[in-house]
Amino acid sequence: MASSAGPTSKLCQWINSTRYEAIPEEVRRETITLLYDQVGCMIASATLPSCQPVVDLVRKLGGPEECSIVGHPVRTSITNAALANGTIGHGDEVDSTGQQGTGHYAATTVPATLTAGQYVGASGKEFIRALTLGSEVAARFQSVLGHYGTRNQFVASVGGAMGAAVSAGVLLGLDTTQMENALGLAASGACGLSSHHLDETHQIKSLNHGRAAEAGVLSALLAQQGYQGPKEIMTIENGFFDAFLGLPGAGHDVVQGLGENYLMREVAYKRYPVGGPDQTPLYAFLQLVKTHELTADDIEQIEVSVSRSAFHTVKTNHHPSVHMETILSLAAVYGDITFQHIHDPKYREDPGYKAFQERARIFIIPRPGPATMGERLEMGLRVRTRGGEVLQQDLRYPLMSEEEIQEKFRKLVGLRLDNEKVAELERKLKAVESMDTVAPLISEMEVAY
Repeated sequence: MASSAGPTSKLCQWINSTRYEAIPEEVRRETITLLYDQVGCMIASATLPSCQPVVDLVRKLGGPEECSIVGHPVRTSITNAALANGTIGHGDEVDSTGQQGTGHYAATTVPATLTAGQYVGASGKEFIRALTLGSEVAARFQSVLGHYGTRNQFVASVGGAMGAAVSAGVLLGLDTTQMENALGLAASGACGLSSHHLDETHQIKSLNHGRAAEAGVLSALLAQQGYQGPKEIMTIENGFFDAFLGLPGAGHDVVQGLGENYLMREVAYKRYPVGGPDQTPLYAFLQLVKTHELTADDIEQIEVSVSRSAFHTVKTNHHPSVHMETILSLAAVYGDITFQHIHDPKYREDPGYKAFQERARIFIIPRPGPATMGERLEMGLRVRTRGGEVLQQDLRYPLMSEEEIQEKFRKLVGLRLDNEKVAELERKLKAVESMDTVAPLISEMEVAY
């Protein structure tokens, strides 16, 4: 059956016609950085309570040992590995977000590409091609969902399923018609309710990414077997954008500037293991603490103004990686926020932390009016000291340098591996394009307990 003639078909034709050599060098470099950063996040997060039960389940289910689970000495079937790796992809809040609302796609596309790439024994160049194209599709779907925002949903996993299908489909060698079928099937498996913010364990939020990665990989496998999906899924009645926005015509936005402007490059790598809306307030607060040599005893009050959508997130979600009052209290007491500060309960059980929470006042204030997804990275901060001084800063999140991203990777992976193995993994990830097959590299991401 021939593919349709609408924007979904155009998207699939672009995917299949865009070879590795046609991807601009700066885009390929960004893809390698994206991979490098995301793998570091996954190895650190793999054994967290948000991930471990899923890994335990897939181990119990058994099956062919086709694909590795990152951060675990476990292999399982390709679909179960996609589920586990996708969950690990967002096991913590340390994975990248977007500058303009296109973020969190790496938490789905990287796990899907790792899993499918190992399954087929892809070359390094084909692996990077698949990750680039899948990430670009995910970024475009998420951008459109976030731009219109007519319905509240977790756009990262909803759009991420579509990107995962593309990454897996490229690696499986789908033709244009099969790719359109894969997108139609993935659209039916796309998921993600924003009610995950009511879960204090972070498990549902992590699992949303796992299900998206699994849906994308499974959809590509089914399409390879000749399974049919709805044609022109982006714009048909009751299709993707009709279901998730009530705006079927929004599908045309996905292909605007396709191949000319890579939205996947609009990524914001995170300095801290906290949610996107928390990054800028935390950065600004720690800068004030350092500049003015403040201690927890010096601070009387903290005020943060954020966008209305960010306000809902950081107040509703009480996981320590998202709840802004918890994060700022930890930062005030310890002068920094590391992976351990967020995930080791001893820091929140410390008497000094409890005393600060009881004494200091922290106000999170929503800015009036609607805001874009990109404005979640903007904020205003006021710190009032016990001596009566008022310190103030208005800021948009400053992007990380290559040196900062490298330091982040080494610290995160260093939680699980010794320095020699960290350096070796770093070297291989940065040289991935030169590999005849990525399968051995991905096998090395299995980590003993």
